[in-house]
Amino acid sequence: MANQSSEADSFSLIIETNYEPSLSAGADAARYYLSKSVKDSTKQQYTRVYDIWTDFCKKNGVPEFGADHEQLAACLSLVMLEDGSYSKVVTLSAAIAHEYRTRMLQSPTTHETISLLFRGFRNEHPQTRVTKSPITKEILSKMYSHLFRPEHGRDGLRASVVLWRTVWRISLEYYTLGRFSDIAKLQKKDVVYKPTPSPHLKILFKGGKNDQYSEGSERIVASNPDDKICPVKLTINYFQFLGPIYSGYLVPSCTPKNTPNPNKAVSYSGALCDMKKLMSTLGYDAKLYGEHSGKRGGATTAAANGATDKQLKRLGGWRSDTMAAKYVDLSINSRISMSQLLQK
Repeated sequence: MANQSSEADSFSLIIETNYEPSLSAGADAARYYLSKSVKDSTKQQYTRVYDIWTDFCKKNGVPEFGADHEQLAACLSLVMLEDGSYSKVVTLSAAIAHEYRTRMLQSPTTHETISLLFRGFRNEHPQTRVTKSPITKEILSKMYSHLFRPEHGRDGLRASVVLWRTVWRISLEYYTLGRFSDIAKLQKKDVVYKPTPSPHLKILFKGGKNDQYSEGSERIVASNPDDKICPVKLTINYFQFLGPIYSGYLVPSCTPKNTPNPNKAVSYSGALCDMKKLMSTLGYDAKLYGEHSGKRGGATTAAANGATDKQLKRLGGWRSDTMAAKYVDLSINSRISMSQLLQK
C-alpha cells in the first residue's frame, strides 16, 4: 500500500505542477499510464533481460532509444545464437517494446523484418517444451515433515525464513491453484482464518493475470482432516512464526539478519532457487520441478478426485475450460486409466 500511495502522490504532483489544458500535461499523464500498462510480475521479467539491450547498445555505440530494426535484429540474433532460448528473445523484444512505448516512441520491434526474424528463430531452433512434474501429496507430506522436524522446535518456530516461505508458498499454490505472482503479492491482511462453519482460510488475490476487471479473486482453503498436511494449520503456525505484529508480505525476502522483510517480496528467481534446493534436499530431481508444479499438483489431484473442467476453471480462476485442462498432469498411470475406459 505504501508503494501505491507514493505512486499516487507522484502522479498527483505531475498533475498539480502541470495542470493546464495542454498537450504537455496530457503527455505526462500518458507516460505515467503507459508505465503502468503491464503487471508487476511482467515488469520483473522485463527487468531481468532488458540489461542485455542496454549493454549491447553501449558496446556498439547504438542509441538505446534511437536504434533501427537492423541493430535490434543483430542483438536478438546474438542472444538466440548464444543462449538458444526462444522465450528469452521474445521477452527481450517485449521489454524493449515496452520501454519505447512508455516514452511514446516508435519501437524497432514493430518492423516486419523482426517478425520474419522470429520465424527464422522458430524454424532453426524448434523448441520442445518440457512439462514440469506436479507436486504430489507425498511431496507435500515430506515438505511438512522437513519443516516440523524436532530440531526446529515446536510448530517449527526455529526453522529459517527461507524454509517457511518456501513450504507455505508451494502448499498454497497446491491448495488454491494460485500463480506464483498472485501468492508472492499476498500480505497478512489478505489471508484470514475463519473457524466457522468449519476451519478454513479466506484468501484474496488482487491484480492477478486473470483478474481482468481488477475485482480481486477470493479463494477458500478448507482444513484437511489429515493434520499432517493441513494448509490451515500450516498457515496458523506460519503466522505464529512471523509474530503477532507482522503485517507485510507473506513470501518475504530476507533482511541481512535473516529475518523476514515485511516490505519486499522474494523475487521469482530467488523463490525458484529455494524450491529447487528443497526438492534436492528431499531426494527429488530438482530439474523436473518448476514454479507451476504446485498449481499442476493441485489441479491433477482435483481432477483425479472427480473435479470437472468447469470446477477446475472456477478453482483456478482461469478464463477458459481448456486452460484448466492443460494443468492436469497426463502421467503414464493416468493415460493407462484413460485407455482402460475404452475397454469397458
